[in-house]
Amino acid sequence: MNQKIKVKRFFLFLFIFFFFNFSTFAQESYFATVLQVCDGDTIWVLINNQKIKLRLIGIDTPEKFQSKKLKREAKACHVNPKYMREFGRIATEYAKKLLHKKEKIKVVIYGYGYYGRALALVYLADGSCYNESIIRDGYACVYERSKELPPEILERFLSLEKEAKEKRRGLWGKDYYLMKCLCEKE
Repeated sequence: MNQKIKVKRFFLFLFIFFFFNFSTFAQESYFATVLQVCDGDTIWVLINNQKIKLRLIGIDTPEKFQSKKLKREAKACHVNPKYMREFGRIATEYAKKLLHKKEKIKVVIYGYGYYGRALALVYLADGSCYNESIIRDGYACVYERSKELPPEILERFLSLEKEAKEKRRGLWGKDYYLMKCLCEKE
């Protein structure tokens, strides 16, 4: 067989292999132990004796820490950064009510984000999805730019956000216009 044909077939094989093995919605499931809740959309877990930082996919909560993002969002929404941080603190407290230290959870990882954090859905011991709960209860916006999130899950999240907004749940009831500003920027 001609050397050029062999090389072309080899590269075709590599393309097919990588395309199907690393498709957009690839996922890995693990059982994990909660180590720490950083904020409403970021936690540390232990998986197979390894500490892993999770960015909870498809959600975005107000910032609790001083950061460029906090300043940018506070300015865009015409509020004081200190006021904005209070919303972040409330979202974090909500997360801590559901995600207890040393609790066993199921983690479904869809890939890794810009900062190297695993992008994940988290399922609590009762089988409920934390990512859905925080949106449904009004403490998070849907992060629509998650390319790794399957469209059917994104649609479910958007439906839950709409319901939380309409019923003024959680932070939507505390300051509707701030949440509207935060959620519409996505």
